[in-house]
Amino acid sequence: MHQGYGLTAKRVFNRAWLLDPEAAWVKSVYEALEQTPDGDERVDIEGLLHVPRVTVAAAILARNEEQRIEKCITALYEAVDEIILVDSSTDRTREIASKFSKVKVVSIEWRDHFAAARNEGLNHIQSDWVLWVDTDELLLEEDVCGVRELAGIFHHHPIPPVLHIWHLNQIRGEVHHDFSQTRMFPMKRGLQFWGRIHEQISSSLGMYDEETYRRAVRIRFLHDGYDPSVIKKKNKLERNLRLLKMMIEEDPNDPGNWLFFGRESLLVGQEEQAFEALLEAERIGLQTPRFGRMLDVYKLLTQYYMSRKDWKQAETTCLKALEHNNQFPDAHFLLAQIRMKQADELYLQADFHLKKAKTSIKEYRGSVSADYQIGQWKADLAVADLALRAGKLAEARHIYQVHAKRYLNIESLSQRLDMIEKQKQLLNRPM
Repeated sequence: MHQGYGLTAKRVFNRAWLLDPEAAWVKSVYEALEQTPDGDERVDIEGLLHVPRVTVAAAILARNEEQRIEKCITALYEAVDEIILVDSSTDRTREIASKFSKVKVVSIEWRDHFAAARNEGLNHIQSDWVLWVDTDELLLEEDVCGVRELAGIFHHHPIPPVLHIWHLNQIRGEVHHDFSQTRMFPMKRGLQFWGRIHEQISSSLGMYDEETYRRAVRIRFLHDGYDPSVIKKKNKLERNLRLLKMMIEEDPNDPGNWLFFGRESLLVGQEEQAFEALLEAERIGLQTPRFGRMLDVYKLLTQYYMSRKDWKQAETTCLKALEHNNQFPDAHFLLAQIRMKQADELYLQADFHLKKAKTSIKEYRGSVSADYQIGQWKADLAVADLALRAGKLAEARHIYQVHAKRYLNIESLSQRLDMIEKQKQLLNRPM
């Protein structure tokens, strides 16, 4: 870029962003590229960017989605070489999808098992890679070219790769970014789905029996399936809990089953059931080396304790999350919330003891002399300091002003009043 090869620089930055979708440099770099001349082609760098040509299939699991299926397929069409529709519909979903030449319809009978349905779809794929998509997801046009490129980049990775897509979840009119969904993987590396619901990708040997290489990539999908109105309309939570109960009965030693059961239980308000499930997820998860969602367990447990105002247990659990991964932003944020709540309680206790110190000095009779200034001004100024820390500027100023008139020799009173006055001026400044 600094040498004036703008087009080549953009290709390289595109590759970097493709491999690090959460990168912080993106906005500033692309703004700088707008001021960079195109420059001549850099054949040497184009060679570095070369990846092997591999084929990719899109696989879609559908049931009665005649209102969505056409838009979903259209968004995917140029990104992939074939599209497999695994369908159990009774409406026109199959008929609409069949109009597209790349689409192969695989009809199945629905048996309350998402992993089994997806694995059936895998049997019909001819391509080197598969990208799984739900009908309520739309691939962004800007990321169409990235699908095959990413497959080529990771095709020869020594550890079976499983790629996380970038969900742009539309919830109550806001966009929530999620990188947790594992959707893309090579076809000939022994990978399959596990689980009746919230199905996971792992080795065909077992859910936690073989290592996989997992990485978030920049393949963005618009998604509205998590909006509360959609969840309520489709009764998703009730269905999920029913299937998760079946999964726990079938495999009580899978920590993921307990995690998801706990999470869904929280969403429907069954908090005690959720708490017991999350504790079980933690217990089993700590004994399962390849279980990758301990941070989810700790986050949900922390939030449970916070809802109970059990700040000590919330703090302990949050610290467990940070011990597991000290870079987890949610744990740092939750710990800050916990500390603030603890501070609020300490402020209340401090206020009580300051007022008790002032009143008890009148009643105290003992061989050790009390500090008479506590009753005169020290307790009051400490109360004012607490008010100042709590943002109660008017209350703090009133106490400071009263004592400033009585005790002219008390240091820092004028400084405190000056600070409050400056804050007042800043608050009154036009935005």
